Amino acid sequence: MEKKSKWGVGIIGVGGWGGLAHVPALAALDTYDTKAVTGTRSESARAAAERHGIERFYTDALEMAKQRDIDVVAVTVKVPEHARLIRAAIEAGKHVYSEWPLARNTEEAEALLALAEKRRINHIVGLQARGNPTVRYIRDLVVKGAVGRVLAVNCVATLPEFPTRSGTVDLAHVYLLDESNGANQLTIGAAHLLDPIEYIVAPFAEVSATLATQYPEVHVHETGKTVRANAPDHVLIAGRLAQGTLVSMQFVNAGEPGFTMRIIGTEGELVVTPRDGLMFQMDRLNLKIVRPSGDTETLETPDGYASIAQNTPPGPGYNVAHLYALFAERLAGGEVGLPDFAQAVRLHRLMDAIRASSATGIHQAVE
Repeated sequence: MEKKSKWGVGIIGVGGWGGLAHVPALAALDTYDTKAVTGTRSESARAAAERHGIERFYTDALEMAKQRDIDVVAVTVKVPEHARLIRAAIEAGKHVYSEWPLARNTEEAEALLALAEKRRINHIVGLQARGNPTVRYIRDLVVKGAVGRVLAVNCVATLPEFPTRSGTVDLAHVYLLDESNGANQLTIGAAHLLDPIEYIVAPFAEVSATLATQYPEVHVHETGKTVRANAPDHVLIAGRLAQGTLVSMQFVNAGEPGFTMRIIGTEGELVVTPRDGLMFQMDRLNLKIVRPSGDTETLETPDGYASIAQNTPPGPGYNVAHLYALFAERLAGGEVGLPDFAQAVRLHRLMDAIRASSATGIHQAVE
């Protein structure tokens, strides 16, 4: 595999999450050089490139992907466009960082994985909690038996300023209300906690779930109109992990924003709460351990876990930068664990099982 001191990146979509998280994440790393951006309109693409100090802009994603100095294509646009744009990048022979969800549904995700494997490109999906230094530290603590045998994992999340929170939405995010678009509270809010549970403890073996649309009519800020929603905005999950740990999770689309994850073992528990007031996958996280005696100790993540992207400021780009840093190791030929398209397909299948359980009222096995 070709090794480079810097990998050239082209970002598709910098008006939203791409500009908010990917641009600063890449700027914090000396292993990447953001060469170009792609937007739907020439004027907005030019303005985005100028705003972020990026040398070139395009309106055709395939044209950008074909450029010789582009090694990695980052797809950060809305989920319904992922499959088409990822295919274009793969066909151009480029490595791909796709934001999560990988696709609108499992069938699309499976096809993208098959194509990526056929073309032998490196791929990663934006389940950025796996890049979080504290999440990786928690995983090592669990593996080393810091809380003994893990009996249970409990998560409760009331979402921060998510675009569809508490029955309101801005115009740019109305698409989140349509379940067929593949972007909602199950696929974003819940999935970004389902994945680190599998990473930290063990894969899910079975699930039981209830999905609800508690705000079927949603107010649009800019227009004052009301639109109908059919995507789930409240997620309730019970499950069992492969080695027997029981899991309970609830995601509420209202209330005071925040989350708590408790990993409860035979010799104590780890308690995870927000440090920055962000959603789990963006936050740096606070961590404490509670001993069986009741003694509580705040744990700080050792410096070695953050050394790969230690200059990244807190915010949406923090965990993205750590994920990009791990991806650079993979691009250089390293055997580093990543949330790739294969893990994305697994998570899509897990969500299928959750939907099936909610629809039938029957426990579902997870393959």
